[in-house]
Formats: sequence, C-alpha cells, structure tokens
Amino acid sequence: MNFLSNTLAFLVVIGVIIFVHELGHFLAARMFRIRVRVFSIGIGSRLWGFERGGTEYRLAMIPLGGYVAFSGIDAANPTGDAGDFTAKPRWQRMIVLLAGPAANVVLSIVLIAAVLMAGTELAGPRDLSTEIGGVAPESAAADAGLLAGDVILRLDGEEVSDWRDVSNTVLMSPERRLEIDFERDGEALSTVLVPRRMPRYELGDAGLYASLLPRVRQVFEDTPAEQVGLRYGDTLYAVNGHPVADADDFRRLVEPRAGEEVSIEIGRGEDRLVVRLVPENEAGVGRAGIAISHFSYQRVGPVRAIAESARINWETTTEIFGFLGSMVERRVSPQSALAGPIEISRISGQAARRSFSDLVFLIALISLNICVLNLLPIPLLDGGQLVILMLESVLRRDLSLQVKNLVTQFGLAVVVAIMLFAIYFDLVKNLPGLGR
Repeated sequence: MNFLSNTLAFLVVIGVIIFVHELGHFLAARMFRIRVRVFSIGIGSRLWGFERGGTEYRLAMIPLGGYVAFSGIDAANPTGDAGDFTAKPRWQRMIVLLAGPAANVVLSIVLIAAVLMAGTELAGPRDLSTEIGGVAPESAAADAGLLAGDVILRLDGEEVSDWRDVSNTVLMSPERRLEIDFERDGEALSTVLVPRRMPRYELGDAGLYASLLPRVRQVFEDTPAEQVGLRYGDTLYAVNGHPVADADDFRRLVEPRAGEEVSIEIGRGEDRLVVRLVPENEAGVGRAGIAISHFSYQRVGPVRAIAESARINWETTTEIFGFLGSMVERRVSPQSALAGPIEISRISGQAARRSFSDLVFLIALISLNICVLNLLPIPLLDGGQLVILMLESVLRRDLSLQVKNLVTQFGLAVVVAIMLFAIYFDLVKNLPGLGR
C-alpha cells in the first residue's frame, strides 16, 4: 500500500515541478517569438500527446525530467527560420534559459504562501531558541557533558542565533570536533562535541533535541479549560510547580487529579500567569479540555504570506548552497546530498500521508532544489548553457560545433553519472546492508 501511495505522490510532486519548469521556458520562448516544436513532460518514448499551434504537447514514458524543444536549437542543422532559437540575440536566449529555474522559484514562493494563507503549524522564533530541550542517553552530546536547559552560544567558532544554526552545523560535521560554548545556570562553559556519523545518510548526529515548549492548540467548549479562560497559543510551563516539557508531561500531571484543583503556569504574550482549574472526571481520568502542540498555528493574509514565503525560500536557498559548499570541502558525503527517484518517492509518500499541506510544502522545497540544480554550471543543464552563452558574448563569436558537441557529450556523461549515483545512494538508504 505504501508503494502505491509513494508512487502516486512521486508522480504528483515531480509532475508539477517539471511542468512548471518547462512552462517557464515555453512562455519565455513565446514572448520572444521562438518557435517551440515539442513541450514534453517526461523523457523517452511518447505515451500520449496532441499538436496545437505548431507545437506537439506530449507525455513521455520516463517521469524523471522534461524538455522544451526549440526550432533551430541544433546549430549544425539551421532552418533559416526567424523563429529559430539560435537566430535570436544571446540576451534573449539567456532569459529563456533562466525562465525555467525562475518558474521553480515562483512556484515555491506561491505554494508556501498558499500553505501559510490556508493555515499551518510553524515554529516561531521562541520555538527555535538555542536552549537544549533534551539529550539522548549515550549520545555524542551526553559524552560532551551537555544537559537539558543548557543554552548554546557558539558552535564551531560561530555564533548561533537559533536551533536551525545548531542543527545545520551538526548535520554537516559528522566525526568532526566542534568547539561549543554554552551557558548553564548563568555560568559560561565550553566543551568539545563530536557528532557521530549516521550511516544511512552520512550526516552528523549529536543526540540533541530543541527545547520546544508545549502550547495550547485548541480549547474545547464547555470544559474546565474554557471556564478558566485558557486560550489558543498559551504556552504551558508547569502544573502544580512541575515543569511541562510536552503533552505527555501535561497528561501525566493532570489525568490522576480528576476533581482536584490544579494550578497551571502559562505564558501569554510577554506575561506569565497562573490559572487554577479542576479537571473533569471522565471514567476516573482527569481532563482539562485542551489540545496541545509544540508549534503555533499560523494563518496570515496574502501580503504577509508572500513576504514570509520569500524569507523561507531565501533561508532555504542559503542552506542549500551551504550544503553544497560542505560537500565540495568534503565535510559531508554526496550520499547525504543526493536523492534520486526512490528516496523522493519515499518522502513524498510520507508527506502525502501526513497532510495535503505537507505535500504542498514538499513540492515547494524540491522545486527550489531543482532550481539550484539546474543553475549549476554543468553542460546540458540550464546553468551550463548559460555559461556557454556568456562565454560567447565575451568572445563575440560562437564556439565551434566541434567544441559544442564535446561539451554536450561531457555534460550528458556528468548528468547520467549524477543520476546513477543518486539511484545507488537511494538503494543504500533504503536497503539494509547495501554499501556497507
């Protein structure tokens, strides 16, 4: 059953991303009156299609890519038509090549904005503090002497502003010594953290967990919580003086006290309050009448959604390039950076089974990754073709057909090698024992 849902989710994710990418190229070409011979979703043998306005629109057998075939793009066989790709100025051809990745960015911004407008749970700044919420037993963090409640100040010589900084540094530093400065009970301390290598993904794991305080996600009607004025978004700090780290803690402290008054310390805005309620008795179990989540539910208007989506996309893009830089520096393995059809199918299926919003968010993030991948200076990809056009602009002449053919063959070899490595790494991640 998972295989079927994974496959369907994969086809949706990849189909949307490929369609939008190729549509970007197509619309830019039409804007400059470049004749488009084929608009294909998928590669390989044609499965279905139709022709309209001189363009063949088709679905192809292998759903791992797509293409827009322009008239006259093969310089060895010019047609002499004014609508040929090579007949247009180089700056127009550059815009056509950039339009595909640009469409992926627009897709990512629009989809994340749509999720924010529909409403979703997101971590706020307070949720992403550098305070350690938990340390796994016998982990690298435990070996370093770190404890829950410690606040990380600097990691690997760099200041950290939120938990994402901590997480990214640890992930990209398997088996590396990281100097870590932290604060415990007002005292500045330091230690050395050596993240362990996760064999499946070749990433670092320190056994550190963020401090995510539980929040009131929903207050049910006609319950003790509603009667005493608990509100959506209230942070739960303690019950009867005992700290509350998660929903399990809250239940453990409230359920045995049916019919007994309990005091609940909450945070509301910048204020700390104490409310007292008597849990309702349901078959001997105390119920306060609230649903709990670690993240706050956010639903925003269009303008704020687009601004927040642009911020998320920018931060994600910088993280992608940071990850690529770490791979070039050989701090992380390509196994952790490359995901092929098997792995994308697996995570797409997981996202679809969680919620539609999660699937939409995943499409946005993969679309952004596809944009970055296509802009890499690899011949055959958009980035490689842009480099050739820029070089020709500097030289003020076209490169010879022989040079272009060699470059294209090299690019094809690189792309095929990347795909084969991605599939191999997918198998290593998903088949126990392979590659070890």
